[in-house]
Amino acid sequence: MANPLLQDSHIPVDYSSITLENMQAAFAHVLQAHENGVERIIRDQRTMPTWDDMVLALDGLDSRLLAVLYAASPLVGRDTAWANVIIDFYRKVTARFEQKFANTGLHDLYARLAGSDIGKQLDVGKRATLRWHLDKFAASGALLDTAGKAHLADLQAQIGTAREAFRSNIDRPGLNITDEAELSGIPQRVRDELAASAQQAGKQGWLIACDTVTTREVLKHAANRQFRERVYRAFHARGVSHDRQQDNSWYLQQLAQLLEEKALLLGYSGHLEQSLQVKSAGSVDQVRGFLHDLADHVRPAMLRWRSQVECWAAEQGLGKPQPWDFEYLRCASRSVFPAEALRDYFPLNTVVSALQQLAQTLFGAVLQPKALPVWDDSVQPFEVWQDSAFIGFLYLDAVQHAGKQPDAVFTTYVRNRRVDAEGICQAASVVVFSDVPQALSGSQPLLDHLSLRKLFHEFGHALHHLLVRTTNHVMSNVTELGTDGVELFGKLFERWVWDADYLVAISARTHDGRQLSRKQANECLRQLRQQGVEEIAGDLCLALFDMDLHGTPNDGRTFEQRLGDARARCGYWPLADFEHPAHAFDHLVNGYDAGYYAYLWSDVHAFDVFTRFEAEGLLNGATGRALQEALFAPGASRPLREGIEAFLGRQSSQAAYLSWHGLR
Repeated sequence: MANPLLQDSHIPVDYSSITLENMQAAFAHVLQAHENGVERIIRDQRTMPTWDDMVLALDGLDSRLLAVLYAASPLVGRDTAWANVIIDFYRKVTARFEQKFANTGLHDLYARLAGSDIGKQLDVGKRATLRWHLDKFAASGALLDTAGKAHLADLQAQIGTAREAFRSNIDRPGLNITDEAELSGIPQRVRDELAASAQQAGKQGWLIACDTVTTREVLKHAANRQFRERVYRAFHARGVSHDRQQDNSWYLQQLAQLLEEKALLLGYSGHLEQSLQVKSAGSVDQVRGFLHDLADHVRPAMLRWRSQVECWAAEQGLGKPQPWDFEYLRCASRSVFPAEALRDYFPLNTVVSALQQLAQTLFGAVLQPKALPVWDDSVQPFEVWQDSAFIGFLYLDAVQHAGKQPDAVFTTYVRNRRVDAEGICQAASVVVFSDVPQALSGSQPLLDHLSLRKLFHEFGHALHHLLVRTTNHVMSNVTELGTDGVELFGKLFERWVWDADYLVAISARTHDGRQLSRKQANECLRQLRQQGVEEIAGDLCLALFDMDLHGTPNDGRTFEQRLGDARARCGYWPLADFEHPAHAFDHLVNGYDAGYYAYLWSDVHAFDVFTRFEAEGLLNGATGRALQEALFAPGASRPLREGIEAFLGRQSSQAAYLSWHGLR
């Protein structure tokens, strides 16, 4: 128990004491303890399975195994040795859960408890937990015969191998620039960041990494059109190769077919049905209907946007705009207060204070900074309290640093809130990752509006996780709402930084503390809002492609045909012959396969939920508490649609979303 990764939930992980050796020891310990514990519970519960001695006992085993994995995950960037050990542990944990949920004997115990007189008299939350387990066993192959289980294991192995190959093929070294003249038009701030990237990589000059944030920054400002083309083409070469083993189209096609075969083996009509069964948006027909209806609204607006971009290109003397011109033309059309100037008003410490204040005002949740051991000096740890009770830990890893992957914007749920068989509440723990550029020359990191949106988005996920009030590991696992249900809470918290008054209130210019004027905020938001239709259309194209690929993976159509159809339906620019967005579409190997629509679906519903705050006050504590009661506290124990309707007092509507984007 002296191992820093094997402490109780109320004890923060001592990251300064973790070594490669004691991390490996912790991994080996929890894996063996989980395997032995499951075997013991099956043996001991054979006569009469009970809630405390079976369900909660397994709850504790699962929680501890996952807590060790997720607590160690920020260390993956230390070096290759650490990464290899953690990735290997991740594979073993995945295999351990696959074995657990494929165990017919364990399934039978849950079925016996659920069907017993005692099981039928359990409360609603406990009965929902038993139903979840039975569905999970069925979806994991517990009801298959021996040959079926062997076939499933083989498919799972092939799926894991293909996903890892896809991820590794995306990595590209980036463009190393040694002639500063090529950087004409790029602000000094961005040049300094590129120079710092080159220095970290042991190179001279400036390094343009093949990640979304860096590429977009360069394309927005670079005056040299040929240089923009080089950068754009390099970015779109990710995952593209004449060698099948290096080309991601082959792996993505293989994955879609393997997932379809797996779903059919398990008794589903296909992977789409299996995927949507554990999400919040409804059936395959409902999701397709949602996307097609949205495309009908987006297409005319997108065609008007394309005409506007063509006019800007003509004004710049560029002729027909090319894909590498779009970001530049949007920036060139800026007004007297460009969005770039916004970042000076949002140093990181100011933004973090705003997040703390928002949590306290809306929910009475106090984020108390705490000097806890962390994996990088830039990480900010907090104890979280509500109503004078300790509810968990929050780690904010907001700034890019050595060993951190580019575009690393996500939330890791380390521990779920639960109450064990002795009645002791186990606290939650969560880590927020974002990709705010490092500060240069001793200044504070600064956030543009996109960085604000990302940080508020992930903070919404963290609050959702921390403010759950269910009492077991499964029902407190917010990811069981599905990717669409989870994303609602991130999208909801983005809405605050689209409000001009709120943006003014939390602003403080770096050198004098001066706030934005309301006129400046409105002008900046107006410019950014103009781009909204294109962003929707881009996501919609990928969502339609995702549904098409996973709906009919064996129909022989190429990626180009699928993407072309999706883009035409949305009015998006046709693909150039070298553009291969699906080859780097890593969401499809990171849990969003047959689920990328989640970002759009959740955004539509977030707009709707936010209408109550707009009516009652963005900082109305009573509305915040109502939000927690209806949507946060139930965790995965209540269908999301019910929670939305309870909070709004009506059925959900797309009206606010369509109106705000000018799509009605």
